[in-house]
Amino acid sequence: MINISYYKNGVIYISNKLENEDYYLEFIDNEEHHIVNIYPKKEITLKSFALIQDFKFKKGDQVLVNGYQSWTDTREFNINESLKTIKMPSFISNKYKFKAYGDYSFKKTRKHVLHGYTYAYLKRDNIIQLYGSLNYQNAYLIINYDIKRNRIILESDCENKILKDKFTLLNYCYLEGKVIETQQLYFSKIGNSNHLKLRGYTSWYNYYQDINEEKIDNALEGIDDSNYDIFQIDDGYETFVGDWLKIDQNRFPQGLSNIVKKIHNKNLKAGIWLAPFIVEEKSEIFNEHPDWIYKENNQIVYAGKNWSRQVPLDINNKEVREYIKKCLNYYLELGFDFFKLDFLYAANLVKVKGQTRAETMYQMMSFIRNILKDKLILGCGLPLESGFNLVDYCRIGPDVSLSFDDIFYMRLAHRERISTKITLLNTIYRYPMDKYVFRNDPDVYLLRDDNINLSNKQKEALLKINFLCGALYFTSDNVINYNLEKRNLLFEASKLQDAILTNIITKKEVIILEYMLNGKNEQLIYNFKKGVIENG
Repeated sequence: MINISYYKNGVIYISNKLENEDYYLEFIDNEEHHIVNIYPKKEITLKSFALIQDFKFKKGDQVLVNGYQSWTDTREFNINESLKTIKMPSFISNKYKFKAYGDYSFKKTRKHVLHGYTYAYLKRDNIIQLYGSLNYQNAYLIINYDIKRNRIILESDCENKILKDKFTLLNYCYLEGKVIETQQLYFSKIGNSNHLKLRGYTSWYNYYQDINEEKIDNALEGIDDSNYDIFQIDDGYETFVGDWLKIDQNRFPQGLSNIVKKIHNKNLKAGIWLAPFIVEEKSEIFNEHPDWIYKENNQIVYAGKNWSRQVPLDINNKEVREYIKKCLNYYLELGFDFFKLDFLYAANLVKVKGQTRAETMYQMMSFIRNILKDKLILGCGLPLESGFNLVDYCRIGPDVSLSFDDIFYMRLAHRERISTKITLLNTIYRYPMDKYVFRNDPDVYLLRDDNINLSNKQKEALLKINFLCGALYFTSDNVINYNLEKRNLLFEASKLQDAILTNIITKKEVIILEYMLNGKNEQLIYNFKKGVIENG
């Protein structure tokens, strides 16, 4: 059964027919590969398309829900669970623009329906039935498990697409098999990433925006090329977010070029943080170029509230694209080798006439890649499939929090909130992507004793799971201050980067990670409620 809705001459039409006077549908099925194309007979604008299949759910079934973007929670759900929604009062949610971070503006969360993006599976008796999209350049695939109605709905996120010619609504594969092997088979159909696992330092999770030349120099002192590959300067070096061509002269009176030289003198790659698609309200760009700011019905659209409130740049504007290009080229000329690009979801807040969200995001990520060429890109806050084969590394979870599940009231906020608890779950369940569509960034590990509220056992779990399941191992600690105990813990945990994860078993409060290391089968039993490893 299908459902399709579209506009013609400003009037909305809803149909469940394979063909009518406005379109016809083509279904191509080749073993596990399935395609649905639409051919318009007249110009129409799509609103939605869904392929509906009957399915009988059973007690004990588990569903993997992959979140909309890097930070969105991703894990296996029992079929009696529901996705979380924003539970804060609307005046608080509106003030802090929580809905901007996720899919809240275009996809409703419904009770008894588990929905995810790009790929999903139902697990029964440790065998999974997986749907995986191959259509990431055209339209996002939203997989809906409608538990109450016993249906699986494959939804094409095709809203806003103006049809004048053939368009692929769905292009997906259906696979069955073991948990990790089957997911890796799916991702292998998309790409193969041969980038190395890397270790590095980032300034964010200790100083946040409060950085200066002295603090960066002190942090660099403890980093050398025998144990590290990258030294990355995070947010705080610029005057305001969006004013990327203006380095804060009070904090960095000599600019950044001298720091880049110091980093290179240590045989390290120099990394920089930017958020190319947003500006904050205090920035010069916001105040001097109002025509660069995206608006709908003459109203500013917000991308969140992390500084003085951030807004998306209007990527329809050629001057905006030239500005983004100029900024990236500026940091290329300074000698940076590694670009952490953040808040990338903001491009999808901008409506580009006739395009789907997937088309817009893929176009903008291709634009970025063409500018940065062979430099390393870490995508962050990114709808993951829009980074397939375009970013080298990708954040796969929200920011690590300095307490295990952040401040209690933030648990009522959006699914993209900072949380060590959530990011560890994402690190585990998104593991099979690694080595195929990009290399996985699980965010930082932290072993320091100051400016942190994680217990020693929680810090150990964060460290070990990152090395077992990730490929980019960053910290924000001043590692020169590590005592012998911390150095030994780091050394032993780093051996896990050579392990191969073979199975993920989810139980009531624990996840059993089965892996092979040095020819031996091993287990790590992680209590995700407490954030600790139970077997050592």
